[in-house]
Amino acid sequence: MQKAIKLFWLLPFITLLTWSFAFAQAEPVEPETSTDSLAGTSDEQQTPSRTYVELSIRGPLAEVKPTFVFSPSVKTLRSITKQIDKIRKDDEVAGVLLKIHGLGIGWAKLQELRDKIIQLRSDGIEVISYLESGGNVEYLLACAADQIVLMPAGMVGLTGLRAEVMFYSGLLDKLEVKADMYAVGKYKSAIEPFTRDSMSDAQREAMNAILDDLYEQQVEMIANGRGEIDAALAVNLIDQGPFTAEEAYQAKLVDGLQYYDELVKSVEERAEERIEVVSDYGKRSTQAPDLTGFTGFMRFFSMLTSSKRPDAGIGKPKIALIYATGPIMSDTPVSPFTTEQVITPGTVAKALREAREDSDIQAVVMRVDSPGGSAIASDAIWREVLLTQREKPFVVSMSDIAGSGGYYIAMAAGTIVAEPGTITGSIGVLGGKLNLKGLYNKIGLTKEVITRGKNANLYSDYGDFTPTERERLHKLIETIYGDFVRKAAEGRDKTEAEIHELAQGRIWTGKQAKEIGLVDELGGLDTALTIAKKQIELDPTDEVDIIILPKPKTFFETLIEDMEMEIQLPVTPHLPIPTPLEGSLSSLYWLHLFGNESVAAVMPFEIVIR
Repeated sequence: MQKAIKLFWLLPFITLLTWSFAFAQAEPVEPETSTDSLAGTSDEQQTPSRTYVELSIRGPLAEVKPTFVFSPSVKTLRSITKQIDKIRKDDEVAGVLLKIHGLGIGWAKLQELRDKIIQLRSDGIEVISYLESGGNVEYLLACAADQIVLMPAGMVGLTGLRAEVMFYSGLLDKLEVKADMYAVGKYKSAIEPFTRDSMSDAQREAMNAILDDLYEQQVEMIANGRGEIDAALAVNLIDQGPFTAEEAYQAKLVDGLQYYDELVKSVEERAEERIEVVSDYGKRSTQAPDLTGFTGFMRFFSMLTSSKRPDAGIGKPKIALIYATGPIMSDTPVSPFTTEQVITPGTVAKALREAREDSDIQAVVMRVDSPGGSAIASDAIWREVLLTQREKPFVVSMSDIAGSGGYYIAMAAGTIVAEPGTITGSIGVLGGKLNLKGLYNKIGLTKEVITRGKNANLYSDYGDFTPTERERLHKLIETIYGDFVRKAAEGRDKTEAEIHELAQGRIWTGKQAKEIGLVDELGGLDTALTIAKKQIELDPTDEVDIIILPKPKTFFETLIEDMEMEIQLPVTPHLPIPTPLEGSLSSLYWLHLFGNESVAAVMPFEIVIR
């Protein structure tokens, strides 16, 4: 009955959004196969003999598109890299004009894009980066090109790296809130913002080690990309930044100062043969469908309920690609109207079982981009990875971050691949709660609590842990940490003592993790797919079908599933779940998690490129 009432009230809302949905659907979903079918356009006959492709990279690049169809258009990293692969195969493309603006990506995605640009150049395709203005991340990506052109009024915000940690203990004291938390691991510092007013020596040590390595990588990217700038000069220039356009040109950080129309004109004029700059390369012309009348309504309904996949190539080997993106949570309802990605055991386990049981799928690649979360949920996913690894080649590709629970779900794989700038490791566990009794009393709220059982108040926010409650919590956390270390030792073919030395909550860059044996290879998703091909005795150049799992649900399936969960489960408060790149606000999520599970495997801090 409740479901029927909900659907009744949703019908007017769905009708009003018909047109916006239609236009959102006008852009076709990119087929998730290793071969791209976008080349066949009606304009092919008129394409000039040589083409310069305008490729725009801006904003955040997600691993997967959000479920909610009405959300603003979000580009994925995979869509960009596949377009670059298409360009590489096109003999009529002479160059690429790479427009870079306002990127919101981490080090691993940055390095994966740089590798793709370098591949373009190695294929003889000229790449010119164009910046209106840019900070560290935009400039580091631009450095991968043959040339960098900057808008005359722009700037190059090239600076060093900065680490910031916000501490809340002073605020909590004023609010009379007590943080009663415990962590296993010398470097597991995620609780420190709530219990200290400054970094511990261990946290400072770990932070400096990360910054040293990322700074070295920053210097190397500049020196490798700019022929007249070596490592020593790059260090000197970083200390002088940021730069005005003229200063950047004089320092040879950029090759020219032009507006974009001037750049296009200069490219056209210097070419030995007629060329054309195209901004819609590979796009099919689309038209919004007619949704008027009864026929239009039925067409709209079909669009809402359809989840068609591109037909798989007949006879081609198949590799499953499973995305594990976002915080790791227990199986709780996720609204179809959110754009946030989360990892739950139910969703990932289903995808892994499907890949394991499908005889046509020969290998599995799991793409992980997660700061961790629930320890129990992480362990449930680890088990499914282990079972799959026993039956088929299993490769993990780490994106910007795969730490704590993010490493937990990866460590049973046969091969782990990370970019040099991936943040990983953080093998450690923490738990605890915030005692809000003082705050409640301060604002005139009181609670009267009646219990049965000695430890019934363990999860209550209206008091500290009792000695017996604290003893039980410590026992739980120590046990989970020991299990984490044991499983990591088994997965990495090391002793528990060796893993314990590398663990204790310490994070590492992908480069460092490769050196100490926590990952196997450096590279991106393409590297992971190539390794998977080799493990099923294919040549790296052989074509395969990439089967994306879990299969996308229709809008109605997601909506009805959400309503069923709400009917079946008790009502619990939900906080918005910030992404790992939202700084100190993400702490609200971890506090919410503590209130529900008591033990978590989460990253001690976040890394953001500015």
